[in-house]
Amino acid sequence: MSDELKLNAGPGTLRRRALDAARALLEESGAEGLHLRAIAARVGNAVATLYHHFADKNALLAALAIEGWEELARAIDQAMGSGKFTHRIDAASRAFLTFIRRNPQLYALMQTEQALAANDAVRAAERAAFATFQTSFQGDERVPPERAEEVALTIWALGRGIASAVLMQGDDDPAAAGRLVAKVISGFGFLLSRRFTG
Repeated sequence: MSDELKLNAGPGTLRRRALDAARALLEESGAEGLHLRAIAARVGNAVATLYHHFADKNALLAALAIEGWEELARAIDQAMGSGKFTHRIDAASRAFLTFIRRNPQLYALMQTEQALAANDAVRAAERAAFATFQTSFQGDERVPPERAEEVALTIWALGRGIASAVLMQGDDDPAAAGRLVAKVISGFGFLLSRRFTG
């Protein structure tokens, strides 16, 4: 995020309050429910004031997605440094899947929103998050260094399917998403324990 964006996203600023309101609306009703008018109403400002910070809805979606990728990267980095896991990949995977479970609509936006597919800033934020995730294989004897990127990409791609599964759980059984995450992490551990050959 640029210095200008960081300044404009500080606590209490209209941009920050608008992004927080948009995030709440996103989790309540998905990207389809995100409208500048609804966001303006939630923060108590006129719609016109939002255009000082976001050129249009796509600009707002991009800002949300960029913040999402940056938040995910921080969560992965903090988990790897927590010392709570035997392997860094276990920590990174837990952080990755927990982020998906807690922010299903945001992650869906980050990954699948067509309007953001060609947004250079969003894609750069995703690459930075993936680079952080890939460091989780450093020093892991179960994965040869030359295969680390392939394995990381496989798990990263699986995140899309996991996000879809979490969304499909709905609100009927809030604990179901947590059980799904636990099963996926267990499966990752099993696959890595088989050691890669060839």
